[in-house]
Amino acid sequence: MVAPAAADRFSVHGTASLDAAVTDNVFSAERGAANRDSDLFFTIRPGALLTYALPRMMHELNAELEMMRYVVSADQPTIAFRGGWKSLYLPGPRSEVLTQANVSKSILSAISASSSPNDTVAQLQPVGQVDVLQGDANEYGSYTATREIRLSQTLFARAGKTDDNGDPQTIVTSAEAGATFGIDRSFRKSTLSLELGASVLRLERDADPGASMGPRLDRQINPRARMQWRRDLSRKLSSAIDGGVAIVLPYGTDPDNPDVTRHVGTFPLVGAQLAYTDLWGIATLAVRRDVTPNLFVAANTVNDTASLAAAMPLSWFESSRRRQPKLAGVGSFGISRTQLIQAETSDLQSSFVVGRVDAGLQYAPRPGITYSARYEFMYQTQTRGAGLGMAIPGFFRNTIYITAAIRFPADVAVRVPKRRAGSVRADRKDLTPVGAEPVIPDLVEAGSEGGSDE
Repeated sequence: MVAPAAADRFSVHGTASLDAAVTDNVFSAERGAANRDSDLFFTIRPGALLTYALPRMMHELNAELEMMRYVVSADQPTIAFRGGWKSLYLPGPRSEVLTQANVSKSILSAISASSSPNDTVAQLQPVGQVDVLQGDANEYGSYTATREIRLSQTLFARAGKTDDNGDPQTIVTSAEAGATFGIDRSFRKSTLSLELGASVLRLERDADPGASMGPRLDRQINPRARMQWRRDLSRKLSSAIDGGVAIVLPYGTDPDNPDVTRHVGTFPLVGAQLAYTDLWGIATLAVRRDVTPNLFVAANTVNDTASLAAAMPLSWFESSRRRQPKLAGVGSFGISRTQLIQAETSDLQSSFVVGRVDAGLQYAPRPGITYSARYEFMYQTQTRGAGLGMAIPGFFRNTIYITAAIRFPADVAVRVPKRRAGSVRADRKDLTPVGAEPVIPDLVEAGSEGGSDE
């Protein structure tokens, strides 16, 4: 990592974006509900970006205020905020450490509007005008012990609080913290990985005792182990399969259900992935069964998912611009069957199908300026378990966004590299080199790479 000149170590920027959007279900009201309203809304996001670098570290700080105004559904604008910090450290020539932290306050139905279309996932969520306060932090470190052996570790924590603004009111407060340790053994075209980890969960729901999902407090420890085999099929195409096990270990007493006996649950983990990776874009097809706590509904869940995500420049509309494309197509498709793990028996109690389509075009005429058009479809329904005390209404929603984003001044002194915490390819060639910037922009950072006239 080359030390930047003193003048290039530090930069401060203003950021701003404006959305104009139309949706047929403002607050994700359930199907057939009287309050399933269509509306037009506008969102303004003024913000700031600060970057700083020393010879062996980089830092990025960002903050953003979100003001959303509905034309029909609300008399007053909705105010939200988000902020984040990420950094890269190089303790030695064969090691690296990445840290990241984020905090946000928003409406649940509007959270995906500020993310890139290829980053969204199909996830079970409550319906209605749900206020969300959430934060997360993680640290990743890796050490290349030999040419074939690489060691890694991760520390993570996340917490959230949701308020459904209902009558009676339901407030969900959830948190998870944990660690993982991994070892990779590389061969000529393949890599074998072993990962061991555990997390501690606290899932609390404060609700009316007569509600379909009543009050409860669940505390669990989730140890897990996973082995993965990655193989490069060609210079650009790679595959992976993995398998493992997750254990749900309840502990403590629920004050709302003090006499309930809780049981340990064991769940298999399995996945497969096919990925296309090049210098200027990536596409990934994946199927997976995993155990993941859902902080929005305060429940541990088993998820069977299939997803396709891609971010590619549309170079046929312009001259060959592989590293600095002006026009990019970004999108994802995901479908998931989510089963809630019953807190007392660890049986799979309720089943939901969640689907999502998210696709967009992003145009960066020059650094610091981006225009985008985006379509998002969300679908959720309950297929099993109604009447078992875990009912979550289904809904569907179509939304179209038109966005303009700007960063000023456009040139950024440094950027913390993306996608360094893990590799899709066995040879790790998809890991962005230190100091390189990502090619495919997101809605806020867009324009930093595109738009030069080279």
